[in-house]
Amino acid sequence: MKDAVRELLKDRRSLREAAIVAVLFPLVTFGMNLFGWGNGMFSWWQTLLVAPIMGFVYWLFVSGFRRFVNEDLTPSWI
Repeated sequence: MKDAVRELLKDRRSLREAAIVAVLFPLVTFGMNLFGWGNGMFSWWQTLLVAPIMGFVYWLFVSGFRRFVNEDLTPSWI
C-alpha cells in the first residue's frame, strides 16, 4: 500500500492537473454566478472549501487509472 501511495505522489502530471482543477473549480463557479448561470447551490465560502476536495478526488481517480494505461484490458473471448 505504501508503495502505491509513493508511486502516486511521484506522478507530477496528475498532481499538476489536480492543482489546476482545485484552482479552476472556484473560478468557474464564481464566473457562472457572475453571468447569472449558476444554480446557487454553493456560497462563495463553500466553493472555496470544496475546491481542494474536488482536486484531491480528481487526483485519486485519474492516478488510479493511469497505473493501468499500458495494460491490455480486452476480454479473452474476443
